[in-house]
Amino acid sequence: MWVYFEEIDEELQAKWVLVKTNGEQRGALRFYKVSQPVERFYEEDFADLAILSIDMGELVRDPFDDYSFAVNTELVQSRLESSGYDPAMLEKAEYFIMLVEDLEEVMSVDLNLLFDKY
Repeated sequence: MWVYFEEIDEELQAKWVLVKTNGEQRGALRFYKVSQPVERFYEEDFADLAILSIDMGELVRDPFDDYSFAVNTELVQSRLESSGYDPAMLEKAEYFIMLVEDLEEVMSVDLNLLFDKY
């Protein structure tokens, strides 16, 4: 898991989370753990990556694991189609990116406490 940090009032705050699209698949859900090791990434790291953004409504909290979440790929596919984007973008994407605050709201946890500050 990669995390992009933004400096706010001379303190690093997690802004975006980036995960590989090949999470553990269970039906239309791809699962990820926030308790996995975190690497920091920077703006220049975005340049060569095939990234697909994930909306808060496409995130699902794992009811059996407080530190696990899923991306609902059926909802992502539906959003792409209804927005006029190529639905193949889902399969071509190497990474999903989401706002930390969206993930925190879905999981009801402060992720800044879990992420090491760089």
